[in-house]
Amino acid sequence: MAATRHKPGSLLGSLLGLIGFSAIAGILVSATLTPALAVASSTANSGLDLFESLPSYAQINQQAERNRIYGLRDGQPVEIAQFYAQDRQVLAWADVPTNAVNALVAGEDRRYYQHGGVDAPSVVRAGMSQLGIGGDSGASTLTMQLVRQQIAMDAFIRGDDETYAQQYEESYQRKLAEMRLAIGLEQAYTKNEIVLAYLNIANFGGNIYGIESGAQRLFNKPASELTIAESAALIATVQNPSIRRLDNPDNWPRNQERRDFIINRMAAEGLITTEERDASLAIPVDEEFVDLQAPNNGCTTAYDSARFFCDYVTRVLNNDTFDDNYILGATYEDNRAALDQGGYRIYTSIDLDLNDAVQAAVDATTPNTENRWQSGAAVTQLEVSTGRILTMVQNKDYSGSENAPPTATSVNFNADYQHGRSTGFQPGSGFKIFTLAEWINSGRSVNQQVDATRETWNTGDFTASCNPGATGLAAEGWNPQNNEGNEYSRMTPTEIMVNSINTGTIRMASELDLCDVMATAHAMGIDRAEVGSVDARNGEVIENDLVPMPSGVIGGAWNVTPMGMAEAFATIANGGIHCEPIAIDRIVARDGTEVAPPGQDCNQALTPEVASVMQLVLTEVTERNPLNNPAGTTPVISKTGTSNRVLQTWVNGASPTVATSVWVGNIVGGQNLADVGQWNDRSAIFRDAMGAAIDRYPGGQFLSPDQETVQGDASELPDVTGQSLAAAQNALTAAGFEVQVADPIQGIQSSGNVEYTAPGAGSLVTTQTPIIIYPSNGELAPEAEQPADTEAPDEAGATWPDLVSQSLSDARSTLQGRGFDPGLMQVTWQDHGEANLCSVLAQNPLAGSPGSAGDPISVVVGTNAAGGDPGC
Repeated sequence: MAATRHKPGSLLGSLLGLIGFSAIAGILVSATLTPALAVASSTANSGLDLFESLPSYAQINQQAERNRIYGLRDGQPVEIAQFYAQDRQVLAWADVPTNAVNALVAGEDRRYYQHGGVDAPSVVRAGMSQLGIGGDSGASTLTMQLVRQQIAMDAFIRGDDETYAQQYEESYQRKLAEMRLAIGLEQAYTKNEIVLAYLNIANFGGNIYGIESGAQRLFNKPASELTIAESAALIATVQNPSIRRLDNPDNWPRNQERRDFIINRMAAEGLITTEERDASLAIPVDEEFVDLQAPNNGCTTAYDSARFFCDYVTRVLNNDTFDDNYILGATYEDNRAALDQGGYRIYTSIDLDLNDAVQAAVDATTPNTENRWQSGAAVTQLEVSTGRILTMVQNKDYSGSENAPPTATSVNFNADYQHGRSTGFQPGSGFKIFTLAEWINSGRSVNQQVDATRETWNTGDFTASCNPGATGLAAEGWNPQNNEGNEYSRMTPTEIMVNSINTGTIRMASELDLCDVMATAHAMGIDRAEVGSVDARNGEVIENDLVPMPSGVIGGAWNVTPMGMAEAFATIANGGIHCEPIAIDRIVARDGTEVAPPGQDCNQALTPEVASVMQLVLTEVTERNPLNNPAGTTPVISKTGTSNRVLQTWVNGASPTVATSVWVGNIVGGQNLADVGQWNDRSAIFRDAMGAAIDRYPGGQFLSPDQETVQGDASELPDVTGQSLAAAQNALTAAGFEVQVADPIQGIQSSGNVEYTAPGAGSLVTTQTPIIIYPSNGELAPEAEQPADTEAPDEAGATWPDLVSQSLSDARSTLQGRGFDPGLMQVTWQDHGEANLCSVLAQNPLAGSPGSAGDPISVVVGTNAAGGDPGC
């Protein structure tokens, strides 16, 4: 390093300082021969106390280098990203090119292999230069330069700006410290070890550190392949990177001037031949010589489909704690310093093959080129038994730029604010599963009848024990409706989930404690996505507070994430055990030791019995909604979700091995997705993603439903058919039911006797279920005259025909053709999907049973979600 000359006016001060400097420098030079004697002499005779403030140790420090993130390809780890504070790849001596060593010695310290850390002639020349005698000259040897760079780099990693700046200020004190440390370094290490440390720490411009990264970034080759000219050009940079760095074409002439000086020195020292010198000098430093490569630091340059997952992993490393400490340090500052020091290999859970398949499905269905509105889509998939994150994709490119185009973003829509800066989206009907979970958990049956009629709700209609003042409960006159305004009467919770009935879910919630519903949701993995962000309405930081609100049970109160919904469905599929998401499987430090990442954190959120019944219900939901049912025989649970005005749409589900959450909706804006034909994009993505997951993670079965839990506190309604009205009323009232009597209907029972009840005999009901009795008017009693065109069946051998799978009209014709009266057919309507519309699903008596012309028959016929005759 060239010395800094003092102004003429400070000559006297320079002279006095030089005398003291020279005296101690002389002692230090002699210390390379007799260290103990020199130090004793200096303290006894010099009258100076400098040695007492100089460090008495020296060692080659571990240098900051790249951290590497790995994913899984065919089950094997492959690198998907690098991130670092300094772009450095530390080399071993065997990989250091001779050309680079020769260029370094020739250019920076040609007597390096002769001195002991301090070069006496250089010290004298530097002193004379300070007095204006001779040209510019520096006293720093390679060893002294290494000392300074180590101190500077350590300060940089610690964030110690003051110490860092001091290493680039001219002072006798700093120079003496460097000499003392250099001597200690030379006594502790070999010359080659010092050269290796220098080549690994040296800066080659900007964030490029070390000869290996310099070779890769500036010449697109490993350091072991560097030519003489390339090695000299890199070494030419270290003396003054700001004006000779090769990543800026404006610097190329200055770099070539210094490079050629080094090449000539290499020849003069006999390190290269004359022919090699001439050939190297003939190569200009230009665009053909420099092969600049873009930096690969961070998630912007990570493996294409895993960039948002890379961002998630880096946020886990920076923010998450483990055993009350951050993952890599006790405090945030310690953790940050460890990451900046680098050298970690982070092995993650991402399945790149599955991730690619899901990314392709998202790109094909919801391309990021949509420019009519801010369209978004995201998918998270978790391994059910562990919580390991298998996929994390979305329909935007990853970009950290503030000026990113509409096709790109740095916001990870799969994760919450802490892990991706997303504030989430309303879950719509997907949130109904938590009311279902608490319904079952409280001992109620999924097959009992629930009143699903639309009505007006008031604050006092709901219970929230954790919120005694009822703050946040329904406002007076809350009158929610169902999708497209459909009206319903009595339905089972299973039917409510199959048809996603708001009014039925709210009725279920009104019989529960909303605080318990929210606690169940939280235990299954649901947190508010916005936690940690600032509420724009009041400027306060949002906390994780699922305030109990009736609108929340149908998904209209809080924003959630695909990650959270995937957690919830994984909990159901996992027999009620919730596992926190895991992104990192292993962390290996540069020395090969293992650093423990956050381990598996699983807790029983639901009992296995409750989970088994939820699996039963939500498997039925999938089977009755074929749009969400992937091909094959593997069972799948699922539930759709749609927010008001079809702004946000979801399909959440799981096989026994993989949970999947798909969100498609508005990032910003209010585009109704149904209006643009994209309401069911969610289903197309879910089928593809779930199908790909089942292919890669096959097998497994859900639990057999626990029958006691299925029935809950419900019991079969007694059969009072044919009884007198008074007897039936007394029997049902005595059993604890509230009984209502309807107007007489046309029936086969004697006039005044019970034709049937609603719910029907054998239905699972509780004493809270109102029972309606329908008395008969007797018009269809057996003694009534048969129609003239009915052929009476043979009383001795008549049997009922098989009507199942026939259309309702065909079933009536079949009955008449066999001599039975079709007018005696009693029809019960049941929503069983569009494929079964107007088809007979079941009959009683069964086919082949004996019957006579005047006997009635009951059939169950398929209808739609509206219930009743759909026009059969």
